[in-house]
Amino acid sequence: MKPDFDIDHSFSSARELIDCFLEDNIFAPNSLFDVSEKFINGYIFRGQARKDWPLLPAAHRTYDALEKYTPQPPYKGTLDSGDTREYLASHVHAELRAVQLFLEAADRVGIQTPLDYSDLALHRSLLEALFSDQEIESHSEFPAERFLPSMALAQHHGVPTRLLDWTESPLVAAYFAAEKASVLADNDRRDTEFAIFGFGTQLLGKVESITLVSPPRANNSFLRAQRGVFTVIKNANQFFLENGRWPSIEDTVRAERDGAHYTKPPLIRFSLPATEADQLLRLLYRLDISRLTLMPSLNHAAEYLAYKRTLWP
Repeated sequence: MKPDFDIDHSFSSARELIDCFLEDNIFAPNSLFDVSEKFINGYIFRGQARKDWPLLPAAHRTYDALEKYTPQPPYKGTLDSGDTREYLASHVHAELRAVQLFLEAADRVGIQTPLDYSDLALHRSLLEALFSDQEIESHSEFPAERFLPSMALAQHHGVPTRLLDWTESPLVAAYFAAEKASVLADNDRRDTEFAIFGFGTQLLGKVESITLVSPPRANNSFLRAQRGVFTVIKNANQFFLENGRWPSIEDTVRAERDGAHYTKPPLIRFSLPATEADQLLRLLYRLDISRLTLMPSLNHAAEYLAYKRTLWP
C-alpha cells in the first residue's frame, strides 16, 4: 500500500524544522503567481501533539467528545449494538445542539455571535431523514454553508465540531504542535514525537469530498491571529453509515487521489521529538509567535510574563 504521506520526515532539532520552512524549497514562492493566490505557497498546515494521530476533527476523535457540550450526546451503546444509523442521527443532532448552546450562552451575556434562530431549520430535513430511516443523499450538505461561521467560532473556543483546523502559516502550526509536548503542558505533557502536517491545496480540485472552509475573520480574533481556515469532509455521514467510523483526511485522500498529477507533494508530515518542543517555542517567540499573539485576550496578556518565565525559567 502506498504511504499516506508523500514526504514524511523526522527532524532532530527545532532549528532544522524552522530552517526548512524558511529555506528555498517547495514552500518558497517563486513568482508573482505564487503570491497572488490566497495561500502563498500552495499549502495549509496543521500541528498535532502526536505524530501518530490521524487527521480527524475534534467531534470525531472519541465517543464522548460532545458529552460536556450538550445534554443529549450520542450513546456509544447504540453503535455497539449495530445501529449505525441511529448513532449517526444522534451524533449529528448533538453537534448542532452543542454549537447552538454555545451561541446562546455567549448571547446571554452580551457577546456578539452569529446567533440566528432561523438556522435551526437548515438541517431539519437531514435530521428527519436520519431519524426516520429515509434515504439521505451521499453528499447532503452538512453543515450548511450559512452555519459555518457559527461552527467555526464555537470550534475556536473549545466546542468540538467536525471542522478540522488548519492555518496558512507553518510556523503557527508548529506552535500548536509543540505546545502540548512542551513545559507549558505541565503534567499533561506528551512524551512522543509531535508533527506538522502540510496539505497541498491542489488536492482540493481532485479530492472532491474535502472542502475548504474560510469563514470571515472580522469578528473572530483568534481565527484572524492564527490565519485559520478549516476543512470539512462532505461525505463523512455516508462514510460513517458504510464503515461505522468517521473518515480522516488520510482516508479520503487515499480513496480519491489515485492517478492524479500534482506539481508539489500533496500531503506532508514533519515531526520532532518531544524533547525539542521547548526550544521550538523559544525560537517561535523570537518570530512573534506565542500564546498571546495567537490567542489575543486580556487573560493571556495578564499571563504573558508567566508564559515567558515558563519557557525561560
